[in-house]
Amino acid sequence: MTIDLHTHTTRSDGHLAPAGLARLLADRGVAVAAVTDHDSVEGLAEAFAAAEACPGLRLIPGVEISASHPARPDSDVHVLGYFMDYENEAFLRRLAGLRGEREERGKRMVAKLAALGYPLDWERVAALAEDASVGRPHVAQAMVERGYIADYKDAFNGLLNNGGEAFVGREGLTMEDAARAIREAGGVAALAHPLYVEDYETIIPRLRGLGVAGIEAHYAHYDPGEQRVLLDFARRYELVPCGGSDYHATGRADEPLPGADGPPPDALNALERLAAEG
Repeated sequence: MTIDLHTHTTRSDGHLAPAGLARLLADRGVAVAAVTDHDSVEGLAEAFAAAEACPGLRLIPGVEISASHPARPDSDVHVLGYFMDYENEAFLRRLAGLRGEREERGKRMVAKLAALGYPLDWERVAALAEDASVGRPHVAQAMVERGYIADYKDAFNGLLNNGGEAFVGREGLTMEDAARAIREAGGVAALAHPLYVEDYETIIPRLRGLGVAGIEAHYAHYDPGEQRVLLDFARRYELVPCGGSDYHATGRADEPLPGADGPPPDALNALERLAAEG
């Protein structure tokens, strides 16, 4: 069974509409998938409707919430949520507030870039995001358009990356807050791409105490050795080893496609059981 618990659509920084993503997942033989847009569940209804016409595909509700790093104010972490009630009004209000904060962070990063000699038009950044919440990839894409960098990934080598010169951290929302919001909406939380987290070796042992039940060990962007390290952490600290492709439909030749990696069925079952237990 092919499982992919990390995908994105145009409702955040992906390049496929939710319905298009659902069809691609089905075409690639993915049996179970989560749509995990950044600070948004607005694409889930469309994705679920499209999945009804895709025999063999089961979608589960997901989200990826940005939160402040537990120990480093110049960095942030991403918390994945699964099996939430994505129509829960309190949860929707929380996500709407986060998207507003995303826009303010984006404006501050654009201002920092201008001071560093990379002026950008905020209206163009917002246009690149279209109807989605603004994120760092949209700022990076605007930098590519202006000719400042050759590839959007170049923006994350000292400028927009955690701790970069133009980075602005998440204020107010902690990892524990994000996990609590997910649980209160009936879901279960997991730490996204742990090896990208500053000081991950000291953070992972604290996750269960922060209300986070899993880590992305089966992550398509990690090589087998890195995955083994994370699987060992998962066993040691009794965390569910989840994961997926982190698909954004960038069109890059090196981007893992949906279903390229993901957890085994027993990990999916464990997440679903923990969500049901509350």
